[in-house]
Formats: sequence, C-alpha cells, structure tokens
Amino acid sequence: MAQVASSGTNNIFDRLSEQLLETVSSYLEPTDLLNLGATCKHLHKALSTQAVWEHKAIDDFGDRFTITTILNSAGLDLGDQNKPEPSDWKSYYQERHLSLAKLNQDTDTQIAQSEKDYDEAQTLLRGFQTSGEISSLSRAAQLMVAVLDNFPGHAGCYHLLGFTLYVLNELEDALSLLEIGAMVDSNYEPIQELTKEVQGLLEGYGSSMTENAPLLESPKELSEQLKNALKSIFGQFDKDKDGGLSPSELSDFVFVTNGSRPPEAFLTQMGLQFGHDKNGYLTLEGFYNFFLEQTLEDPIETRRDLERHGWDGDRLVRCDVARNA
Repeated sequence: MAQVASSGTNNIFDRLSEQLLETVSSYLEPTDLLNLGATCKHLHKALSTQAVWEHKAIDDFGDRFTITTILNSAGLDLGDQNKPEPSDWKSYYQERHLSLAKLNQDTDTQIAQSEKDYDEAQTLLRGFQTSGEISSLSRAAQLMVAVLDNFPGHAGCYHLLGFTLYVLNELEDALSLLEIGAMVDSNYEPIQELTKEVQGLLEGYGSSMTENAPLLESPKELSEQLKNALKSIFGQFDKDKDGGLSPSELSDFVFVTNGSRPPEAFLTQMGLQFGHDKNGYLTLEGFYNFFLEQTLEDPIETRRDLERHGWDGDRLVRCDVARNA
C-alpha cells in the first residue's frame, strides 16, 4: 500500500507546474524545501532549479539585484554594494540565510546601525538640495542598499531610494522602486504619496479638478498651483507688506501651522537657511525654498500645512472655492 501511495503522490507532483512549485517553495523553510525535494526524483529535480531558489531568495531577502541595476542605470556609484548577480542561487540563498541567522543573534545592534544609516541617508538627501553633488546621492543609495540587506522589509529605504531617483529626474525608475516598496508595505504613506507625485509628472497631470493637483513642477521647482497658495498664505502673515516675515510674523505663521511657537533661534535660522532680505527676514522666495525641501521629503506634510491655513490640500484651492466648485 505504501508503494501505491508513493506512486500516486509522485503522479500528483508530476502535474504541478514550475510556477506553482516556485510559489509553494516560497512558503517553506529551506530545510523543509530540501526535505520535500528528497521525497522523489521529480521533486528533487524540480526544486533544485535556479528559478526556484532565485524566486525564494527574492521573496525572503528582497530583489537586491534589480534594485542595484536600476540605481546603476541612473549613474549612481554603489561602491562595495555593487555585487554581481549569483550564478548559483541555491548557494546564495543558503549563505544569506546563515548570515541573517547570525545577525539575528545581535538584533539590537543591527537595528541601531540601520537607524543610524537611515538618518545619515536622509541628511545626505537634504544636503543635495543645496550642494547638488551626486556623490551625496550615491552615498545615500549605498547606505539604503546595505540596510535592505539586513532588513529587506524596511519600507522607508524604498521610499528614500525612489526619492533619490526622483531627484535625478529618473521618474520611471523611481516608480519601479516605489512599486517594489509598495509590495513590501502597501500601507506606507510616504511611498503612496511620492508614487502619486511621480505618476503625476509622468502623466502630465490632467486638468480635471477632481484629481490631486501637483505640488511640484520638477524635483527642483514647486508647481504654480502650490506657489500661488503659498504666496497667498505668506501675504496673510506679512502684515506690514514689506516682503519679508519678521520674527513675530513668522512666529504667528508657525503657531497657526503647528499649534505652538518656535524658539527664537529657529526664527532666525529660517531666513539664513532659505532666503532673507537685508533685515534677515524670511522672503517669499525663502518661503518657497522651505516648502520645496519639505515637499521633497514629506509631501503629505505640505498638503496638511495648507489645510491648516484654509486650503484644500489635494486640489490646492481655497476651501471656500473648493466647496463652490
């Protein structure tokens, strides 16, 4: 009876497609996969293919080589992170599995290092807005790839990598990385928002008022709709109409926006960092520059800021106009 059962089982597996076997393998631990392959010659052959182990490696450890290929095509220098695609996916999987098992023994240290690398990448991306040095983008990409090696489910890394390509105006490649990130975490809001912005640029943003209006014209320029909204808000707080927000005027703006007043040092730094007049007051252009940096980093926050000042954050029109439209 055992022999008959074994034969029947083999016949069942003989009829399974290669794609289905790849799917089944993604749910199994490597030891279980090897044990399943040892049950019969057909499964041993089917589950030992490069395609099966490549599929499992991507499922468990992320699509590292697609990511690095995309980043390389954008002209970024990944340095030591630029590793060749494995010729033996089964060996690669086993090595990565053992490596991550060792890392898990000291998870706290790895998490702390990854958080440090993530923060450094954010700083480098912010700095690029003033320096324009592509080396800072390359370094940020290196850090994010390294983090993903240890934490392939880190959605924030995909967001920053997508943002890096967005800054370089490599919009289609940015969208590809954001789509990978969305598969890792479909609820990660920064990926959702940046994806909308990139899609909007690629599609040219239709004129329909039912769609979200664009925040950006390009990675280095605010959209005219956002500029118009910001100019109106700036004018509301520029009480003396001298073209600059004095510390008290800027403090009022921050209070309405955030619900608290900032320290005096912040008020001074805003003008120095983003653009000031002869008195050191934040100018309209400096106001634009601040919102450009914020929008590139967190478009959700910009839309929420507008809403706090009586604007429709999606359509970039005043709420009373939106209600009457």
